[in-house]
Amino acid sequence: DVMPRESEQLDDHEFQAYVALRAWRLRRKNELEIEPYKICQNRTLCELIRRKRNEAGFASGQISEGDTTDNVNNESLHETVVEEELLSVWGIGPSKAAKDGFGW
Repeated sequence: DVMPRESEQLDDHEFQAYVALRAWRLRRKNELEIEPYKICQNRTLCELIRRKRNEAGFASGQISEGDTTDNVNNESLHETVVEEELLSVWGIGPSKAAKDGFGW
């Protein structure tokens, strides 16, 4: 599946999520007093939505059932998995992917 670059390439359900994310970004922009594109560009929102639709566990930090590490390590592993998955999305770099990253 090709990643969408603009909202016209989203289906109806994806577009509803896109509208909701843009509203969130506007609220967050006002809180941070910065330009919305500095939080997340439209293309990034489109790709996040498509990736989540195609991969239910995307950026959820799901850890395999066989993992026997303790809860502290599980939390750290969870954050690492989420960060790595977010870094694979166009427009998301280390500062945005990190826990409490810019804009999140």
